[in-house]
Formats: sequence, C-alpha cells, structure tokens
Amino acid sequence: MSSKAKVAISKVSDLDSAQAIEAAVRESVALACDFDTLCKGKHVVLKPNVYCPSPAPTTTDPQVIAALIKAAKDAGARRVTVAEGRSISTSLFRKNTSTTKDCFAAIGMDKAALENGADIVYLEEDEFLNPSNPDAVVLKHPSIPRTILEAEVLINVPVLKNHSLTLTTLGIKNLHGTISDADKLFGHDYHRIPQKLVDILHYNKPSLTVIDGVRGQEGDHANMGQVVDMGIIISGTDTVAVDAVAESAIGFDNLQIDTTRLAHEQGHGIGDINQIEVVGTPVAEIARKFASPDIEIDEARVPGIRVWAGDYCKGCEYYVRRGIDRLVELDGLDPDNPVTLVFGKDPSVDPNVEGRVILLGDCALESHSVKRLRDKLWLTGRLKMVYCCPPMEFRMRALELAGD
Repeated sequence: MSSKAKVAISKVSDLDSAQAIEAAVRESVALACDFDTLCKGKHVVLKPNVYCPSPAPTTTDPQVIAALIKAAKDAGARRVTVAEGRSISTSLFRKNTSTTKDCFAAIGMDKAALENGADIVYLEEDEFLNPSNPDAVVLKHPSIPRTILEAEVLINVPVLKNHSLTLTTLGIKNLHGTISDADKLFGHDYHRIPQKLVDILHYNKPSLTVIDGVRGQEGDHANMGQVVDMGIIISGTDTVAVDAVAESAIGFDNLQIDTTRLAHEQGHGIGDINQIEVVGTPVAEIARKFASPDIEIDEARVPGIRVWAGDYCKGCEYYVRRGIDRLVELDGLDPDNPVTLVFGKDPSVDPNVEGRVILLGDCALESHSVKRLRDKLWLTGRLKMVYCCPPMEFRMRALELAGD
C-alpha cells in the first residue's frame, strides 16, 4: 500500500464529563473520515468491548458508546445497533453474569444504548452464518453472527489497554467478540491466536475503529490491570493503522505487536507507523509508556505454592499466574500446606507428593511423566485436573480447585 492511512487523535478535556467525552468523540471521527456520509441512511452497528461485567476501562466506557450513537443518528443513520458477545470465560465461569445481557446491565451499557435510541443485539443469541475464506490461515470456516456480517457500517469500539497474551487488546483483538463461542475457544493458544485474530479481518472489516482512551488500562487486560488517565479518543477507517498509532502511544515499538505486524504483512491495512498520517493531537503530546503484563510464575514470590513445570508457553503462563493471583487475593494459600501446580510438557514430578495437587492443561495431562502421579491422585481421591489449552478454567476456579 503506497498511500498513507489517516488516524485522528482527540483530547478529552474533562475525563469525568460526558459532554467532554462526546465532544472528543465527535471531533475524532470527523477528523478521521466523512462521518456523515459514512452513516447517512445506513444501519450502523457499534461493537464495544464488554467481554465481562467489569466497568471501564476493563470494558468500553458506555459514555463513548452513547456519544457514537448520538453522532451516528445526527449523521442520518437509519438504525443504530450496539452488538457484542461476552467471552468464553464469562460464559462458563461467571455464574451470576454469564451472558452479554448480564454484562451490559452490570456496567450500564444497556442504558447507554437504549436511552440514546439504539437497539441491542447480544451476539450469542443471534443467528450464526458460516462464511469461509481460503486466504485465512487459522480461522478458515468461522461462525459469525448475521448482525455483524450484514452490518452496512461496522464501528469497532475497543479500549486502550494491554493484554497478557497479545501484549495489546485494541481494534483487531476486539473482533474476537464477533465469532461463535466454539471459534473463540479454537486456536486460543499463544502460537495461533495472533494469526487467528488477523483472520477475522477477512470476514469482519470495520468501517471505522474508535479506541476509547478516556481511561486506559496497563499491566493486564483483565480486572487486575491498573487504570491510566489518558484522556484521548483515537479513530480511523484502517483498523490496523489505528492499532499501530495506539501501540506507539503506549510505548511499543513499530510493528512489535504480532497482530499489527501480521495484518500489515498480509495486506489488511497499514501497520507501519511511518506510513500513517496522524491528525489532531500528535502522538508525542499524549504518549505514555504502559507497564508490561507481569505473568512470571515464581514459587519463591508466593509462599504456599509449589510449581512443577515442564516446557510451557505464554498461554499457560498467563492462566496459571492469574489463578495464583486469585488464590493470593482470596487468601487461599497456606505456607504450611502448599498447593502443588503441575503444568507444561513433561514436568519432573514426584508421584508420592502429599497435600493439594492440581494438574493443569493438556500438555501436562498428556505427559508420560505425569501418568503415575495422576493414577496415585485418583487412587487416593485427590485428583483435580483442568483440561484444555490454555487451562483458562484455573484462573476462574482457583480457590475451589485448591480447596481440600
């Protein structure tokens, strides 16, 4: 691609003012494109990030969605829909808020939509269609909600934040909510997920991406991340370019993020910051380096944990570490009665270990070195396992699994 992509950055003058947020949203989208022409007479679908019931900035600020609804309706949109599908972890393990409807209610996204004249589609309840694309590498035959596939204008509205597996979760990553639960789980490992996310662009290419940077989140994408007052809105018609600018603003090197690099290389957009025109506020004026995710697993840092690990990737590292964090948070560890965590390929184990033991992930469960331990735990009534790659269940159920 020879021509430069255009990405707009606007400042929010008052982070606690709905009017200031709306003004920044309107300014940003107007700088990024001919917003009136984009929306006039069209069915506009807004896709926020509401993967769980946690408030902004873990999820998209409802005030940003409200501002976009009003802007689209003022531009003459025929209909505005807010559409989202919660994460697989939320579906399986957040018992009281397991649906997108529950999550919307918990953070006030339902009110933001309905009170401003939009309708809502909870994507897990939608009709799913089955497109295919031979150019996709991982996700060749996904199931995608009709509302997303048939949107005349799809506006992607992620949050400015880190992610422990993909380093950032921005425009490309936010599209993970537009596929079926089975597809969300498929390929959700460290080696395949960047390409899988890029593959979604073959099926769902947003007309506009608007990053909610009113308040960002550093260190982690889940509810353990730290809030950063950024006061910005970033917009552009090229999702890859928008991600690249956002990544530059929070301290990542050019094309450092796999999703941006792969999308750029595969022709989905412009990810090279040198080929992007930034309008409005310069990146240098609002840049702040975000803290990197801490997912190191070190038993010396956490009394009450014993680690028996073979070879493991970042997917396993993240979910095991976040499960340990949950045990610490909920006071579920006893240094005098440690929990033994077994994970990774071919870990060195003692089949005669006493106390609490949890076998985590497909690699460990399939390892020959674990077989005798697994049999011993079963015979003594102590067998506790978490299947799947990665073992995401442990992050959500750590306290229950670690119980005697």
